Amino acid sequence: MPTASIRGLSESEKQVYWQNHMSDAHPDMLKFQDQFLRDNCRVYLPLCGKSVDLKHLADKGHEVVGCEYCEVAILQFFEEQSIKYERYQHPTAPYEIFKATDKNITIYKGDFFALGSSVMGKVDAIWDRGSFVAIDPTRRCEYADVIHDIMNTNGKYLLYSVDYVGNISGTPYNVQAQEINDIFGQKFVATTLDIYDLNLSGPLDVSKATVYMTLLKPCT
Repeated sequence: MPTASIRGLSESEKQVYWQNHMSDAHPDMLKFQDQFLRDNCRVYLPLCGKSVDLKHLADKGHEVVGCEYCEVAILQFFEEQSIKYERYQHPTAPYEIFKATDKNITIYKGDFFALGSSVMGKVDAIWDRGSFVAIDPTRRCEYADVIHDIMNTNGKYLLYSVDYVGNISGTPYNVQAQEINDIFGQKFVATTLDIYDLNLSGPLDVSKATVYMTLLKPCT
């Protein structure tokens, strides 16, 4: 499967992907928002899909930026949240931009790995709900480099990762706690905020998943 997108997924796998985007703001984001957000900051949601977290953060007064490859998910977000938008091509980069007309939300349609600070500018905070666990594990170090490039020096990065027992064909990919330090440790300081178990059922053959909520700050 190409990284940074859901291209190649079956229809059932796409349904699982989008089911991860809840009808309400994600409880972990709500729990830790005071630790990684400051007032009126610029927040980035990589591989945002149709997450309602975009709207929640904008309603709190933040400038919200998302990246998503799948146009269907972007259109569903604006339709389901009843948000008007305009769409146009980036003047120099291969991205179509979807910009809300009455809220401070901008979504770039295209490849996560090419969306660096030269295209979208820097951000103050990142909420990574399902992006890092969706990319090809062989590109995780490259992923960390992109995150480091777009973050302001005083920025914070809230990362949701899953360490599971069982078998999943495709995403989300397993992430062990040590991998966070191995991948991000040279450029970030990582702090584990919470660990809890999920008992999953449904189409994914997983008996148990451990969620790590990690706060990363660029090394000074």
